Amino acid sequence: MSEIRLTHLNITNYRSFKEVQRFRFPSADYQKPISIIGYNNSGKTTLMNAILYGIGEKFINQKTFELVDLHDLDNDNQIEIKTRIEASQYGENQYGPQTIAGDYIIKTEFVDGEIKSSISKSFFGANKHYNIFYINFHKIKDEIAIKKSSWGTLTSFLSKHIKKLIESDLLISSRRDNFIQNITEQTSEILNNTSLSSFIENIRLNYENNLRNNNCHIEFGMPNYDDIFLQMLFKIGLNGDNDKLLPINQLGDGYISMFVMAVIQSIAENNTEDKCLFLFEEPESFLHENHQEYFYKMVLCPLAEKGHQVIYTTHSDKMVDIFDTKSIIRLEFDEQDKKTILKYNDINEFNPSSTPIISLQNFNSFIKSIEPNLNKILFSRKILLVEGPNDLLTYNYIIEKKAFDMTGNDSYSKAYLNFKNISLAVHHGKATAFLIADLCKHFGINYYLINDWDLEYLSNSDIENYDTLEELQQSDIYLNSNRIIRNPTEKGIITTNWRLIKSSISNQIHFNRKNLEQVIGYDSNDKDSLSIWNILQQKSEFTIDIFPESLNEFLEFI
Repeated sequence: MSEIRLTHLNITNYRSFKEVQRFRFPSADYQKPISIIGYNNSGKTTLMNAILYGIGEKFINQKTFELVDLHDLDNDNQIEIKTRIEASQYGENQYGPQTIAGDYIIKTEFVDGEIKSSISKSFFGANKHYNIFYINFHKIKDEIAIKKSSWGTLTSFLSKHIKKLIESDLLISSRRDNFIQNITEQTSEILNNTSLSSFIENIRLNYENNLRNNNCHIEFGMPNYDDIFLQMLFKIGLNGDNDKLLPINQLGDGYISMFVMAVIQSIAENNTEDKCLFLFEEPESFLHENHQEYFYKMVLCPLAEKGHQVIYTTHSDKMVDIFDTKSIIRLEFDEQDKKTILKYNDINEFNPSSTPIISLQNFNSFIKSIEPNLNKILFSRKILLVEGPNDLLTYNYIIEKKAFDMTGNDSYSKAYLNFKNISLAVHHGKATAFLIADLCKHFGINYYLINDWDLEYLSNSDIENYDTLEELQQSDIYLNSNRIIRNPTEKGIITTNWRLIKSSISNQIHFNRKNLEQVIGYDSNDKDSLSIWNILQQKSEFTIDIFPESLNEFLEFI
């Protein structure tokens, strides 16, 4: 039985990473796949490459890394990648047990005008004793190609497993000599006295002359026994048609993805004793949303449940378990300092101090507000949270107008938020705003809250200076000693507004007083979106009562 598991990874000065970022992976008793998430160019692929180097799947020699691999292309930023691997013993020699387990440090140095790479300690080819499967689903056709690299190591996850089966199958081994003899005899019989055999002999004579009469032998025949299996092709007959078979790599990417799914499942089913390490890049590629969820539930989760370690990058919220954030690693790219930052990687049990953010207790709010916005929350750099559909309509319009006034480019103004990787989402009310805000804080996502104030006789400053809810409830405002409050419902509004102020990021909350409609001058209570749209188009500018300076700063207009 072999077992391998990555437990720790530190990255310094490697490509988009600058200061050391420390990653921790859950122990073997946590049987869930680990997702690496983040928007485009946040550093996911760089992290995956660091893993591949750190476990020995990418070969390290003195010239492995170049200037392009150093952070900010600066020779002062020399790379350091540290990994800790847990693994079983695969043998024993005069020095003791043989295993890949241990701590590894990959470094670069700038010596004599060159970047030189080194690793301490060496892997000593130990990788071949463990089942490590790396699949880049962006290059899905290459991933199922059965081939060897120039180094003599298998590059395809599929050929790697086939080679293992060949080497371990006693029945195949027992038939080997007979197979080789039959192939040799049949090939000789077919070629004997043919024009092809004459052509081969002519090649031999010319080659012999070119080598200055070196007496050489040339054989034209089948590949080596072991290589035959690695050069065979899977052929597929779809819809029950066995007469028209196509090589798998000639099918569409969607079909290939589903085939790879079946291969992965079969590898896991075959390795009942071994514990593998599966590394996937964006397995949702070429898959429809429903199949993405199917792949997560039927392939990734069962792999992890069998004890295999599964680490993958993704852009899909369908490939993430939001109810168990222990399984999530989230990256961001700091635009100001131009570096990748680890924003979330908590392998402790998910135990918020208050009501769990995501739970069955809050399932109704989750379905209403969080689930439709989940992709925006997880994969955006910032998120602007507004209260309702008319708020979304209004702020989207104002943002487009501001972007157009700034650049004069209509297309850019419509894509301004996309360009900045800022999402605009509706939270559908103050109660659910708390949940989304808590989720953003949990994952380290920068957010800005916009809500209706819903009161006319109080302002933010009247309540925000109370440090605790108890102090607010003992105040004249709450006790109604001056008869300001007209009904008990307004006490709840005051409490909710105070809680929103206290739970928000400093200077990143705005209230429309009394509500959005009143601020833009819409007098009716029917909340008709078309009427609001017509009013918006009549306005030439929008003042701080609806678009404060703090929002301008958050959206990077100033």
